[in-house]
Amino acid sequence: MNEMKYYVEIGKVIKELRLKQNMTKTQLAQGICSISHISRIERGERCPSSIILRQITNKLGVNQEYLFRAIESSTSLAILEILVELTYYIERDAFECINKLSSKISKQNFEIVSLCDLQCIRIAEYISHAMITQNYEWGIKECNKILKLTYTNGSTPTSIEFWIMFTIGYLLLLNNQQQEAYNYLKKIEKYINKINFFNARAIVSKYYIYLICACLETDNLDEVDSHIEIAINYCMNHNVHILLRELYFLKGELNYRLNNKKEFEIWLYKALTLNNLIKNSDDDFFNTYIKKRFEKLQIKK
Repeated sequence: MNEMKYYVEIGKVIKELRLKQNMTKTQLAQGICSISHISRIERGERCPSSIILRQITNKLGVNQEYLFRAIESSTSLAILEILVELTYYIERDAFECINKLSSKISKQNFEIVSLCDLQCIRIAEYISHAMITQNYEWGIKECNKILKLTYTNGSTPTSIEFWIMFTIGYLLLLNNQQQEAYNYLKKIEKYINKINFFNARAIVSKYYIYLICACLETDNLDEVDSHIEIAINYCMNHNVHILLRELYFLKGELNYRLNNKKEFEIWLYKALTLNNLIKNSDDDFFNTYIKKRFEKLQIKK
């Protein structure tokens, strides 16, 4: 797409989004730029600066990726909507829903335009299949195959590659390879501060949840508090409150293992209260999650 075409197309999308929301140019421009500048952007006569573009997209309720996918192709935009839905299910460990969505994608026969998109969709498909069938060894092998397509050993991974990595660590944990899981997840912790952009905000929180579980199950209890604090702060600062339920429970579990029964009850209450506050009618994964964690605690008694 040449430079002039870019200006024209991005202006068209901004105008379409504005009109869909019954927003006037005056309303869109308020606090951002002049009305005439908005008019020129929509006509393709001006390219908005990165700051103005971010302000416009925020007001229109979309992100910049949405705009660029919209001017790329309708297929690219449809795939973004699928990825958003996948992220929603992944945050909730809703593997049955992920599996159904994966089947839907296959039937629609999308022409995937990005290797990153393909990795996202395939890894979600493999995780859901491994979790539903409890064939964790198969999941580990498939995740490693996807990772090796793009990742060079020793380099800083992309956001998606990091997601694949810590998923492998979690599947090792579920496959009763606790020490291997702990070693693997600890090894990739150094990448957290080296990755410039995360495709989904839940990625960082999910990584720490899996690392915390690995620490608990290998009796590395002295590390848990600091990981929980980092993860809770991240969730609060990045609006990933759905995952606070698991973190609050894991904080309680740590106290249970340390024989601090009163603190355990406090954090369990926080987890259950938050769950009752934010859960959806079809969102019962958390109850299953804590049931499994309780079973592990019984083993530790």
